[in-house]
Amino acid sequence: MAPFGVQVSIVEPGFFRTPVTNLESLENTLKACWARLPPATQAHYGEAFLTTYLQVQRRIMNLICDPDLTKVTSCLEHALTARHPRTRYSPGWDAKLLWLPASYLPARVVDAVLAWVLPRPAQSIY
Repeated sequence: MAPFGVQVSIVEPGFFRTPVTNLESLENTLKACWARLPPATQAHYGEAFLTTYLQVQRRIMNLICDPDLTKVTSCLEHALTARHPRTRYSPGWDAKLLWLPASYLPARVVDAVLAWVLPRPAQSIY
């Protein structure tokens, strides 16, 4: 886009309280997906998996979801109106401290952290 005089800015927000991060909606979607799984697949994960996963998700979302959407809209406004906008905006503390650094880590490290945080399936091998 640069040869055409177009500057591109990336806005990568963390988690904010919006309809997309509504816990009730997320939980209902996960429960519906679980209900559609074949019984054999549910058995591999175990009955407690979904309950534990929902508890972990609720804890994490309550911790990281920021109610202040002006952090995102201010970045968008700056990107659109500034004479020299930034190349990348990361509104939200979790974007700066979790997601952006995680994007530079090897996938194995991110997978290890997720395995530590999320519940293990009943029939997992590790």
